[in-house]
Amino acid sequence: MRLPFGLTKSSIVVLDKLANEGPMYPQEIADKVGLAPRTVTLALRNLLKHNLCRKVANFQDMRKPLYHADIERVRKLEKELEIWRTLASVRVRA
Repeated sequence: MRLPFGLTKSSIVVLDKLANEGPMYPQEIADKVGLAPRTVTLALRNLLKHNLCRKVANFQDMRKPLYHADIERVRKLEKELEIWRTLASVRVRA
């Protein structure tokens, strides 16, 4: 089963963390989810490409940009994933 938008599993994990815990910088995400920093960076690029999160300046430390999940798009994606799960569980009789 393909994930919507061509998202990877790591992108889904990162998006879930941002949606549930709020804005974070990449190293903080990596520490909390147990992924390599490079994997988190690639996941964030993928999420940005699909407008599922946005990057903003961190005025406390400009070297660490913050990433915010687009909650409205996340909710839409969750509904779509639920539909996919439902369809995957339906058995077709021949």
